[in-house]
Amino acid sequence: MPPVANIVQETLMSFDLQPYYDCSPQRLGAIAAAGVGESRLLTSPLGRQLARQFVLDLSALTSAAATGQVAAVIYPLADRRQITAQLRLVIRDFYVHLGLKRAQYGFDPVRALELLSTEVENLSDAEFHQSITQLVARTRDRHLTFYGPTPVGIVAVLPFMVERAWECDQLVYVVSKLEPAFKGNHLKAGAIVTHWNNVPIDRFVRLNANVFDGGNDAASVARSVEFLTRRPLQSFGAPFEEWVELRFNIDGTSHKEEFAWQGLDLGAVKATPAIGRNVIGFGGDPDLFDTQQAKRIQFAQSSFDPIYVPEALSATAEPGVPSILGRCANFEYGTVLTEHGLFGYVRLWNFAAYNSADDIARKFVTVLPQLPQAGIVLDIRGNTGGYIAAGERILQLLTPSWITPTRFQFKVNEATSRMVKTVDLFAPWKRSFSEAARTGEPFSQGLPIEGTDEDANQLGQYYFGPVVLVTDALAYSTADIFAAGFIDHGIGKVICIDKNMAAAGGNNWQFEVLRLFNPDFQLDGALRADLDDGVITPAIRAAFNAQSASLTEQADLSPARPEFDGTAWQVTDGAAGFVLRHVPWMNDRLNVYQDVGGHSGVKPLPTNVSFGFTVRRCMRVGKSEGRLLEDLGIEPDVVYRPTLRDVMDRNRDLLTRATLELSQMPSYLLAVDVRATSGEDAHLLLCRGTGLTLIEAYEDERFIALGRPSEGGTLELLIPGEVPRVILKGWAKDQLVARRVVATA
Repeated sequence: MPPVANIVQETLMSFDLQPYYDCSPQRLGAIAAAGVGESRLLTSPLGRQLARQFVLDLSALTSAAATGQVAAVIYPLADRRQITAQLRLVIRDFYVHLGLKRAQYGFDPVRALELLSTEVENLSDAEFHQSITQLVARTRDRHLTFYGPTPVGIVAVLPFMVERAWECDQLVYVVSKLEPAFKGNHLKAGAIVTHWNNVPIDRFVRLNANVFDGGNDAASVARSVEFLTRRPLQSFGAPFEEWVELRFNIDGTSHKEEFAWQGLDLGAVKATPAIGRNVIGFGGDPDLFDTQQAKRIQFAQSSFDPIYVPEALSATAEPGVPSILGRCANFEYGTVLTEHGLFGYVRLWNFAAYNSADDIARKFVTVLPQLPQAGIVLDIRGNTGGYIAAGERILQLLTPSWITPTRFQFKVNEATSRMVKTVDLFAPWKRSFSEAARTGEPFSQGLPIEGTDEDANQLGQYYFGPVVLVTDALAYSTADIFAAGFIDHGIGKVICIDKNMAAAGGNNWQFEVLRLFNPDFQLDGALRADLDDGVITPAIRAAFNAQSASLTEQADLSPARPEFDGTAWQVTDGAAGFVLRHVPWMNDRLNVYQDVGGHSGVKPLPTNVSFGFTVRRCMRVGKSEGRLLEDLGIEPDVVYRPTLRDVMDRNRDLLTRATLELSQMPSYLLAVDVRATSGEDAHLLLCRGTGLTLIEAYEDERFIALGRPSEGGTLELLIPGEVPRVILKGWAKDQLVARRVVATA
């Protein structure tokens, strides 16, 4: 096995970009002000500060009388009216799945918000928060989210974790993990839970599923289990019960214990990436991200420390247990040895990327050659999603097929048309908006979320062995899109531990992105020079006057500040306030935002409040062309029921089944070395193939050369010197099984 790449060090550096816990005096004072009682700092084995855990006083969290920097959830009447009005506007004008959800579930969130707006003054803070979250959950779209104020950014947790398993075809709920510092009377890992607060556990899970917003039954139940012992408070509020009575069996003996909810402060952890391309083309679940971070902090604190990779690790691996060779911000990778052979293993946690759509794919390029070529188990269970284009760019590395990215559509109306005209990134959709205005089409043309089809195929195939995708109903959004692309391009088999995935098919934005893309008016970008000089010139006043937004001689201009990968200025004129932004990737104009909102109808939200919603729906391609992903999801090749050994002993049975599938699938290889010839008019490609009967060379679509590999699998191809990039295609009889992009320059 080749040595581990320096991607491990890159990973550790990326984790340090933002601390998981803010230990500043201000933060510690904020926790104390909440009256949460005794707290303790959680650290990794090597001393990395991760989070602070404390007793959660639910009465303090919901009391309107709480004071201090971390006061309980408080919604002044003006804020309530602003929240209901803006949420109604977003759902009515920009939410792309409104018609679908109305038809499927018989619930109209717009009308419900209109009714709620007449009652907001009669509700307590907790009742208002609960009314909003329940309304959002009834829409059954995990991309439609509400985030309200919450003390110190906490997740409510219990000191154990519950998972589902099947024992002798019987569904059971098992305590799979306990916090390292846990001290209980009887509870231990492996306990079979029978009742939750005197309700049979399976019944409670299904009742609790109504609180959450899965697009299908499998997703709702999976989220109910995932959030059973970890509850993100921003979007769901405090748990109903102040403590939990758990009944469980150990070795045939029944026990009962009570557990109080704990607060877990994740400090400076950000659920969503910085604004920019990664959020514009985002498909993810901030709630699940929060709970996964909480899970790591509670039960896998060593995962925040550097991993030690002993030599000859694969030779001493336990059968069925992955040997992890390296870790980066998105995935960890290694090998897994079972009775069926030695295979590669990749656990892909998310698709977050911060620079370009090719970020994750390029990390894969460095890792794939280090893995066994007999096959890979690609495990995306619980994947929280992320940058849609970054996820789709990985597909080309695993198949010779030409990748057609998923198509995305806007809802077409006056509000979305105005927004698309404002933002240069949406230029590819503008023509279809004009056509829809004439034809009455309700949706725009479907286009790739970013770039072109060619962009999704620039790197080419890098792994030629078989691939099995392992997923579940928690894998979400970009993970749904990735799995759909995996299926639609025939890359390999899909094993799902639920009957379906989350089936979240769309591009979700936070409200702040919508506000950015809906300025109240725009000014000539040339006026930026005046702002850079720190002066409100007559030209700027005249431009404001032309927009019916006069500025007086007393108007004050603040110094420029970096914002959204651009520049922002604050203008204050008496009680009136304006933000002027120049964001080059958005457009070349000055975008002006009034404090009170203006022409667009999109107004600022109260502090610590935000919405999430689906702005573009996705349509599948290939053999599923035109099919919606939202709610419908995927059809896996194998629906697998996790065993108790899976839950308690690192998925041994699941991985054995996955590698069985790999062992029955063909494996190929196409390796290439580029050699310069004695002259400068040609390059020699030294090809090595496994299972190939013919290799062809192309410059884009222009045929250049072909040859049949020798019995040893080798072949030399002479390529003209003026061809800087060659596409090699490997055939097994009449089937295309390998494709490689080779740079000769």
